[in-house]
Amino acid sequence: MPDPTPTDSARLACPACGNRPAHARPANRRRRYELWWECAACPWVGVRSADGGPLRTMRRLRDGWADCMFCGEEEANVVGEPFERDGERLDWLVCLACGRGNTRRLGPAQG
Repeated sequence: MPDPTPTDSARLACPACGNRPAHARPANRRRRYELWWECAACPWVGVRSADGGPLRTMRRLRDGWADCMFCGEEEANVVGEPFERDGERLDWLVCLACGRGNTRRLGPAQG
């Protein structure tokens, strides 16, 4: 996976607080195609495709879903924006420690 250059991180700004993200979270073997960004000033986490796709905000979980069901790491899971598919409302859950991810069912589609 290509490492982000200093010019890549200089262009990014945390959408939550405006500070420059502290670092690109190192990709593990499972998520080589993604660049993970983390803000040192606030709890914001973002991800984008290694090919330069848009930066997507992820949300840290603080409930029973925060701990990874795969590796057991505490408070390591983040989720993306909810979306609808096949009549269900879902989101994308990823563990920042082990890189495993899965869709999570939130309930029936709204609307």
